Amino acid sequence: MYLDIIWLLNFLFDSLLLYLTRFILKRRTKKWRVFLGGFFGSLIIFAPLTPFAMVSSTIFKIFISILMVIIAFGFKRMKYFLVNLAVFYLVTFATGGAMIGVHYLMNFDYNLANALFLPYIQGFGDPISWIFVILGFPIVWYLSKNTFEQFENVKIQADQLIDLDVFIFHQPIRLKGLVDSGNQLYDPLTKRPVMIVSLDSLSEYLPNELRSVFENVNQFLDDENVVPVEWMNRLSVVPYRVVGQDHQLIVTFRPDKVILYQDKEVLQTEKVLIGIVNQKLSSDDTFDSIIHPKIITIAKSQQVS
Repeated sequence: MYLDIIWLLNFLFDSLLLYLTRFILKRRTKKWRVFLGGFFGSLIIFAPLTPFAMVSSTIFKIFISILMVIIAFGFKRMKYFLVNLAVFYLVTFATGGAMIGVHYLMNFDYNLANALFLPYIQGFGDPISWIFVILGFPIVWYLSKNTFEQFENVKIQADQLIDLDVFIFHQPIRLKGLVDSGNQLYDPLTKRPVMIVSLDSLSEYLPNELRSVFENVNQFLDDENVVPVEWMNRLSVVPYRVVGQDHQLIVTFRPDKVILYQDKEVLQTEKVLIGIVNQKLSSDDTFDSIIHPKIITIAKSQQVS
């Protein structure tokens, strides 16, 4: 009986498939959810031990894979879910091909057909070597991860996603930003570029009375006393344009600094303003801020100087 080894192998590979799906789509889901989805999927190896025939059917296996994707990434809307599921299956087939390659390279003695369908072996009587678990899994992990990293490293000249830290009173806040060449918003007085951030991503770091200011700029214009004293020198109002609407105003604040992580570079600047909007910037949570391209230029020039 090798049930424990089969379960371990299945759990590791199910988690790997979900992790690679997360990696490709840049989903900001928690890692524990990925492993929870892998654990749930690995339970299918116990299906032959149950008296229910349906648990060995193709429909049931598809149902399990759907639940794995929902557990790992959630269900926000149908398109979001279908993209997750499609990439998960793509990763599964690609990794299966890598497994065949590892099988031939390592020359295992057990039947290839059984090796390809480890989770569904009847009776669990086929031997699975610990060498395969110890060596085979890291090889497949390395090959799969590095293959998909090639897709991630393709550069998008106009727009790109980067990680950044915004510091408010020395408190770092990690965000995912979209560098958008279409964002040309400046403060007309200081000439500082303005990056746009969703209020939801910063709300827990802001005083309660300040959130209403970012939700409605008129509160700041009508009554500045609503703003905490320590924030008074940080806030300003900047005019901006929205498609179909002119003469709009946005409340901005001056952070302590912003650190950007781009192409293995760490860039830092204080010459930036952050404008808060009370709306989601990405429907699928791919990013929660829009970065003015001039911010990166300024940060690079500061680094050189």
